Amino acid sequence: MNSSKRNILYSLILGEVSALFLFFVIKNPYIEEIRSLAESYSSFSWILFIALPLIFLFGVVIGELLAKIFKIFRQIVRFGEIGVLNTFIDFGVLNLLIWITGITGGMAIAPLNAASFICATTNSYFWNRVWTFGKKESATGKEFTQFLIIAGIGIVINTGIIVIGTSLISPLFGLSPAAWTNVMKMIATFISMVWNFLGYKLWVFKVKHD
Repeated sequence: MNSSKRNILYSLILGEVSALFLFFVIKNPYIEEIRSLAESYSSFSWILFIALPLIFLFGVVIGELLAKIFKIFRQIVRFGEIGVLNTFIDFGVLNLLIWITGITGGMAIAPLNAASFICATTNSYFWNRVWTFGKKESATGKEFTQFLIIAGIGIVINTGIIVIGTSLISPLFGLSPAAWTNVMKMIATFISMVWNFLGYKLWVFKVKHD
């Protein structure tokens, strides 16, 4: 399979899987702000499985065009798309666990957040290794150890922001506790994604721009 077809296939897969995990966020009954909206538009949920893959495909096309100017854009766009998938996996698993346990904040949220982050991070390793940074050599113990170190620090950053944000700051803007947890999760995800990209590129995978 040539590079163009592979990029199309990967982007469509990322979009479909992202739509699947987004369902767990939409269906979380503890998020009062989207519960009524989800109930009203539940019959249109299938649109996500068409819209997200097309959005991911469009992103890859834009990335390839920008790469003609600066090659690093190819990596940034791919990392970004994988990051979106990781985010939906992270949010999806977290909201599924919130749904199951009823826990929405404080120290009790830490193991739930760590579990969701580990799922997303594992996904991140395989996708970024193969697609973003194009590593063709077999994975080594050293590389995976380095990855775990970066990811481990990322988990600490991510979970720390979630715990502090939900323990020390009461929900703002009239948000429910579950919605506020997701706001903190968005902030934590952005900061940990920046850390992860720099760590993967400069230390773990260390490849030249393709």
